[in-house]
Amino acid sequence: MCLVVTAPVLFADNGLEVITTEDIEREKPASLMELLRKRGGVGDSSGALSLRGVPKVALYVDGFSRGGSVFELDKVKPQDVARIEIVRGAASNRYGADALGGAIIVTTVQAKPKMSLGLVQGYDSVDSHYSRAIASGGQNGIDLRASFEDSLSNRWMIQRSDSPLTSLAQTQATWLAKRGGDIKAAYRNDWLTAGAELNYLEQTRNYGRPNYYNEYTTLRPRLFSEIRFGNLKLSGKLMYEDLRTDVYRDSGNVSDLALYMQGPETEKNFNLEVQGEYGGFNAGLVYAVNQAGIEQNLADGGRRLFGMKSTVDRIGVFGGYGLDFFGDWHLDVSGRYDQYDYSGISIYDAGLETHEADAFKQAFNPKLALSWKALSWLSLRGSAATGFVPPDPVTLYYRQTRPNYLILPNPGLRPEQSTTLDFGFETAWQGGKAELTWFYTRWTDKMERLVTAGTPTTQQTVNLGASESQGLEFSLQQGLLEDLNLSFNYTLTATQITKSLDAAYIGNELAYQPRHRINAVLTYTGIKDLTARLNLHHESEQYMDFRNLRRDAAGNAWYNQAYATLDFLLTKKLQWAGNGVNLTLALNNLTDNRFQKSLFQVDVGRVVRGEIEVQF
Repeated sequence: MCLVVTAPVLFADNGLEVITTEDIEREKPASLMELLRKRGGVGDSSGALSLRGVPKVALYVDGFSRGGSVFELDKVKPQDVARIEIVRGAASNRYGADALGGAIIVTTVQAKPKMSLGLVQGYDSVDSHYSRAIASGGQNGIDLRASFEDSLSNRWMIQRSDSPLTSLAQTQATWLAKRGGDIKAAYRNDWLTAGAELNYLEQTRNYGRPNYYNEYTTLRPRLFSEIRFGNLKLSGKLMYEDLRTDVYRDSGNVSDLALYMQGPETEKNFNLEVQGEYGGFNAGLVYAVNQAGIEQNLADGGRRLFGMKSTVDRIGVFGGYGLDFFGDWHLDVSGRYDQYDYSGISIYDAGLETHEADAFKQAFNPKLALSWKALSWLSLRGSAATGFVPPDPVTLYYRQTRPNYLILPNPGLRPEQSTTLDFGFETAWQGGKAELTWFYTRWTDKMERLVTAGTPTTQQTVNLGASESQGLEFSLQQGLLEDLNLSFNYTLTATQITKSLDAAYIGNELAYQPRHRINAVLTYTGIKDLTARLNLHHESEQYMDFRNLRRDAAGNAWYNQAYATLDFLLTKKLQWAGNGVNLTLALNNLTDNRFQKSLFQVDVGRVVRGEIEVQF
C-alpha cells in the first residue's frame, strides 16, 4: 500500500491522506468503501462514514456535497476516481455542514484527449457481478470521456432471528442493483478550462423481503470552468440534481407487520460554488437550494398516509490564508460562515395539512493549523478547529404512526457544535516513515436517534447532550526486503457521553466506535507485473447504541464482539502493443469469520472475487 501524506498550502488539516489512481490500481477494490475501510480511523457507523470516533463526516464528489453515507460513496466507480483526500478532524472551515469529524473528498477522472477503451468484468462467490466500460478521446480541442456500469451486489446479510426490531426480523438476503452512465466533455487552453458532465443512475435496493425495497433514479447535469491570469485562479461549479425514490414496504412473513406503504420521495438540488485563489489567499462563495418531498400511501387502496414538502436555502462564505515564515514554519488560517433558511415546509398527517414556521440557523467555524519542519527527518504539527451539523427537515418534522412502530418529529432540535484539537509528528528514514497523532474532539447538542424496542418500536432524534472522542493514531510504512513492503495503521479511540438528558447515559461510549482499529498490509512485487497483498483488519468490540446494553430486558444482545478478517489479493498485468489485460483474484475474509456487524446483521463470510480488465 503506497499512501502519500502531504501538507497542502491552504486549509492544512495536518491529518490529510491522499489516495491516488495508482493506489486504487494496486488495491483493486470492488467498491470505494472497501478501499477506505483499510485506512486509519475510517469507519462505517451503521451506514454513515465516521473518522476517529466521530460519526459525522462530509462526503464531497467533484466539489459538491453528497452527505456522509456509505450508500452515496458506493455510487462512484473505483475506475472513475482520480484522487481521494481524507481530511481528519473538524473541517467545517472549508466544507461546512456534516464535517464534524472530517471530510472525504473524491475527485473523479475528467475528460482527456488520449484515445482509450477499457472493459471491466467482475464476479464473486455470492453471485455479485459488475460490468463497466470506460472510453475517452478528443478532437479539435474538445476532450470526451464516457463510463457505464451495470452491477448487482448481493449482500446476503443474515438478520438475527431474535432481533428486537420487528421491521428487521427474519431478513435473509439483501441486494443492490445499479445501472447508469456518465458522460463528460472538456475544453482546455493556456488560460481556460471549461467542461460539462451528465450523470444518470438507476438503483434498486432490496432489504431482504419480496417488496421491501427502494428504487432510486438520479439525473445530475454539471458545468465547471477555471480561468487563470498569472497567479490568480478563478473557478466556478454549477450542478442541478433530480432524485426520485420509490419506496415499498411489506410484511416479510413477520406477524403484525402488514403491507402498508408505497410512495415516492423526491429531492431537487441546485448548487453553485465560485472560488478564487491568489498566492496564499483563497476565498469563495457557496449557494445551494434543496427542495424535498415525501409522499406515503397505503399500498392496499392507495389511501394517503403522510406527505411533506420542504425547502432549505444555504449560503456559505469561506476564506483562508497560508503563510511560510522563518524558512521552516507554515501557518494556515481559515474560516467559513454558513446560513440555513428552512422555509416552505408543509406537512400532511392524520388527515390534516399544516404549515411550519420558517426556521433560521447559522454558524461560523474557524481553523488554525501550524507545522514546523524541525529537522530534515522530523516534522511537528498541530491544529485547532470547530465544526457543526444542522438538523435536516426530516429529523425536524417527519412523523410515522404504524401498528408496529412510531417515528416522532422534533422541531426543537439544535445544531451540533464541535471543537477539535490534534498534535502530531512525522519522521522519515531511508526505506520508511512513521506518523503519530493525538486527537481530541468534543461536541455539544449531540443529535442521537432514540430507539425503544418492543411493539410499537419508537424512534425520535433528540439533542442527547455532549460527547467527546480522543485517542492516538499511528501509521508506519517500511520496506522489509527489496520486494516486500509493510504498511500498518492503528487507531486507539475512546468515546464518551459527558452530558445527557438522562444521567444514566453519562460515561457511556458511542455506538459503532471500536476502541481499537488495526490494518496491516504486506505487499510483494518481486515478479514483474504481478502484485500480491495480504491485509489484516481488526476491530474491537463495540456497542450498537448509546445505552451500552450488552443485553436488554428481553435478552436481546446490543453488543458486537471483536473480530478480525484476513484478505488476499493477487493482480497480474499482461501488456502488448499498447494494449493490456489486468487480472485480479481476491479472497476476502479468508478465515470465514461470520462476525456480527451493524444492526443485528451477520457478515457474509468468505468471498472469492475475480476481475478482468481489458485496455485498448
